[in-house]
Amino acid sequence: MGEAEQLLISGAVMTLRDVTPADSHEVLRLHQRVFGSTADEAWFAWKYGQGGGAGVAVGAWCDGILVAHCGGLPRTMLYQGVLQHNLQIGDVMVDPAWRGLLTRHGPFYHVSKRLYASRLGRDRPYHLGFGFPNARALSLGVKSGLSWDVGQMMELRWQGSGLSDLPAGSGAGNWLWSARKLGIESAGFDAAVDSVWRRMQVKMQGLVVGERHAAYVRWRFAKRPGHDSVFLQVSRPWQSKALGVCVLSLGLEAQPWLHWLDWIGPPELMAVACALCRAEAARAGALGLTAWASAPVLAYLKQTGVSAQSEAARISVAAASAVSLDDARRAGWWLMGGDTDFL
Repeated sequence: MGEAEQLLISGAVMTLRDVTPADSHEVLRLHQRVFGSTADEAWFAWKYGQGGGAGVAVGAWCDGILVAHCGGLPRTMLYQGVLQHNLQIGDVMVDPAWRGLLTRHGPFYHVSKRLYASRLGRDRPYHLGFGFPNARALSLGVKSGLSWDVGQMMELRWQGSGLSDLPAGSGAGNWLWSARKLGIESAGFDAAVDSVWRRMQVKMQGLVVGERHAAYVRWRFAKRPGHDSVFLQVSRPWQSKALGVCVLSLGLEAQPWLHWLDWIGPPELMAVACALCRAEAARAGALGLTAWASAPVLAYLKQTGVSAQSEAARISVAAASAVSLDDARRAGWWLMGGDTDFL
């Protein structure tokens, strides 16, 4: 949005402008240099294509080469019961040759500031921007006035099958719960996901939670190139009705722990879902189950036999957002690994 602008940064002339589909090759080259990834044109189309995630981004070019990039994915969210169109910040990249300039006046600052100023806040397309940087990256954003630190994402790990760790009062017992794989192409997939998402919304009125309807779940997990997910429908053995849906990441050769990416359903069933996911990890031959959790999610998982936990990332909110720092910190962010764009 807006015209390209020229900047003089440490004696080098840079062009700052929006990234377009024609820039995909440069974005992929930078992504591979910064993250060592295997991102390709299919990934770019999934994330930034109009038929995919419709992401937006700003880049900085020097001598025709993309040296910095800041992107974002539109995300519809319930913010304490109010529907909002927000922007999930990601793919914040600076060419290794320019990392010595990660200062307030470096490429990182300028691409981030332009994206935030043009997209976030009142009378802009998106109410707020949020993301999942590591502590070092967020520290830089906070020091430069671009971002706020509003909390942490914890990585949890469980070992063992999990069914013996169901807490009292949860309807404990193998015979009271079942988990069956829900095929993405099955006739009942959309109805199952949409029904449990409606049940989940009722319990989320005081929190911030991203929409998890069937169309979003299909795009985020089933259509993402290079990633395989399995969907488990949580039910009573004597009923076909879905009471919740778990999303698990496959690919055990690279990740010997099965990753529980998302839960769609009422929060009071999370302990049951956790036990069923741990049983699935054991059946798959994984070392155990792992998951990312923000504070409200963690509160429902404390009594599930967690074997280890550590900080995985910070939760940031862009200072250009139409929300105060105090409100952002009090908001109650309901987030799991599937809420990121990279797990």
